Amino acid sequence: MSLLSVAVAIKCPGSGAWLGHAKTQVTAIARASCAAVKTEMLARIGGQFGWVDPHNGGIYSILSTHVGPHGWDTEIETKRTTNPKKSFGHQVYTDKQTFTLSENCVGTTRDCVCEIAACSESQGTSLKDFSTNYCDIRNLYCGSADGCNPVLNDFTSSEKEVDASSGQHDWTQCVVQPTLQLEPARPVSTTVKCPGSGAWLGHAKTQVTATAKATCADVMTEIRARSSGRDGWVDPHNGGIYSVISTSDSGIETKRTTNPKTSFGHKVYTDKQTFTLSENNGVCEIAACSESQGTSLKDFSTNYCDIRNLYCGSADGCKPLHYDFTSDEQTVDASSGQHDWSQCVVKSQSGVMEINV
Repeated sequence: MSLLSVAVAIKCPGSGAWLGHAKTQVTAIARASCAAVKTEMLARIGGQFGWVDPHNGGIYSILSTHVGPHGWDTEIETKRTTNPKKSFGHQVYTDKQTFTLSENCVGTTRDCVCEIAACSESQGTSLKDFSTNYCDIRNLYCGSADGCNPVLNDFTSSEKEVDASSGQHDWTQCVVQPTLQLEPARPVSTTVKCPGSGAWLGHAKTQVTATAKATCADVMTEIRARSSGRDGWVDPHNGGIYSVISTSDSGIETKRTTNPKTSFGHKVYTDKQTFTLSENNGVCEIAACSESQGTSLKDFSTNYCDIRNLYCGSADGCKPLHYDFTSDEQTVDASSGQHDWSQCVVKSQSGVMEINV
């Protein structure tokens, strides 16, 4: 069975915000009946068996559920408010969601899937939502394969399209995994240095601090090997082309250009990176900065990927060359607001081509 696109139209709940507001639309295909999807969503909304929204304990409620105008689709309208115990400033912010579910069966075997078309809108004035509207949607039907905790029905789903007005739809923000900490987490003390930019107007820039469970010598070796393309290493973010500008005892400066075979418009865009490394109590502190060298506002997470793809490990889905280590991200400051890890390691899909810068 070929699943190419979701045919059902997206409907949005609307917003009472006077000025601009964040809004995210998602289409996906769940490998289950729509009855199973609906049952699972209602169970989570109702908090059955102690289900808790993994995105900071948000509080869902059902607004309505009914058969759509075509008779073969189902509409579910929901509301999610932030948990004042965990929200910024302990304020309550409200988003509303509309889900349209449509069954699509192929062949005489009645091999059926459920097409999901969903939209979430902030009800107050907002520009950036830090992926919240995206999480509002996906956390109601994600499965154990995504790291979620199903209540009644566990199924897989394939995301087809995401349109986030804020540009933010980072899945890592939706399911906050508990981590074992053998010692208290400590901030990176190493100062972030940036390479600068020759752009005349505004440009995208991302700063990252992280700790790697390895020596800085090993981290330096791995970054240098990847940025030099040793042993056939290929940047998993659309085959970007790295080069080493300079190295020192405390860091490395690199440059990445887009691959004209896969970049938008087949154009070459350039970013520069500065990595500062400092050893502290058996771990390597990484302070990194990547800056676009041309005028830009949104970078679709490219500067973030420019940094992290040079030291990520197999636990992140990456392919190390010499040293495979884990790392803990401490802070991310992206001028574009975009730092979606799912954009950094693009897994190949037959018959599908994605074009990113």
